[in-house]
Amino acid sequence: MKRALSAIAITCLCSACISHPAQYQRLTVSIENNAPCFCFPQDSGLTYPITVYPPTVMKQEGEQWKAISSPGFNTPVVLLNPGACHQWREITWLAGEYDVVLKAKDKNGAIRYAARFELQEETGGQRRIRQNE
Repeated sequence: MKRALSAIAITCLCSACISHPAQYQRLTVSIENNAPCFCFPQDSGLTYPITVYPPTVMKQEGEQWKAISSPGFNTPVVLLNPGACHQWREITWLAGEYDVVLKAKDKNGAIRYAARFELQEETGGQRRIRQNE
């Protein structure tokens, strides 16, 4: 009986060590024309045309996250090439911490992307990105 319980305990402990595949791929964010630009990896495995759906954008306000844009919001679906960078000009980007998730797909499959970053405004109005995840 002790052996059976020990085996179950060891199995449970070992299974907790196995990491599951990440649900989201990392989306890189840069600044172009003083606004965030989301860069889709060249080597993602997706091929042209890549259909990119509007993002869900959350902004941290105090201790809470507030949705400032979602796929049902007034942002269009776009077609991109692998390696392209895209800006959603319909979203008002202010200084602060953001969490962005979206889906991109081609004829063979889809990938979910996520980025967490801080948009910082420097003196003179220039912006920069500090990517967190």
